Amino acid sequence: MLFSVVTPARNAGRYLPDALDSVAALRTPHEHVVIDGGSDDGTVELLRARSDPALTYVSEPDRGQTHAVNKGLARARGDVLGWLNADDAYLPDAVDRALDRFARDPALMSVFGGIRFADADGRVRRTYVPGPWSFGRYLFLGDYVPTPAILFRRAALERAGPLDERWEDAADYDLYLRMLHRARVERVPEPLVRFRYHPDSKTARDAMKAQGEALEIRLRWARGRRDRAVMLGFDALKRAVLPRVSAWPAPYGRLRSRGAETQRR
Repeated sequence: MLFSVVTPARNAGRYLPDALDSVAALRTPHEHVVIDGGSDDGTVELLRARSDPALTYVSEPDRGQTHAVNKGLARARGDVLGWLNADDAYLPDAVDRALDRFARDPALMSVFGGIRFADADGRVRRTYVPGPWSFGRYLFLGDYVPTPAILFRRAALERAGPLDERWEDAADYDLYLRMLHRARVERVPEPLVRFRYHPDSKTARDAMKAQGEALEIRLRWARGRRDRAVMLGFDALKRAVLPRVSAWPAPYGRLRSRGAETQRR
């Protein structure tokens, strides 16, 4: 079984080495496909200097993150795939254990796990492990499954089709709804990814844009007025209550911007 990791990148030189090292540490046979959008911060030089035979990359202008990931998925050769952003990192031992589940169960289409939220310097600030899989819960609430911690079979991707480029910040949610509907999905009760939350990440810059797109996507799945009412009600409640009782939509606290050093793809 070959595991393909797709990483979109643009001006991610500060954080990309951690992502590359985390994939290189996997014991499972793998390839790492990096799609760079024409970086000018040394990212290409960094990639060129790596001596990892599993790493391939292309650097050219693209239409943004969603287009870059589609390009990477089209190049990937693996039986199982993962999408790892350039400023995040896998937890290799945990990912290897998750991949073992695919080898044991040919009918399994996807595995997901938890996430460690880290700051710009890589310090873990919070760990989150979601509950058991429920498509209904994922549809109506969305956020409970961290999308960076989803691994999936090529067959599931082929059934769902590519990412929809109309979505800038919630294309992953749209894809996984299509991919995981009526599919066999398992949860692993441990984190799979270290997610770096920093001032220049897309999540920090405009988290509410992703929430708005996710609601629009969700409403397309509504089966009638009742579903729409529940979806709209949950969204309104989340926006009204969570900022008062937590740092939401931030995962662990407020950030002060330090300038546009990097861009989450």
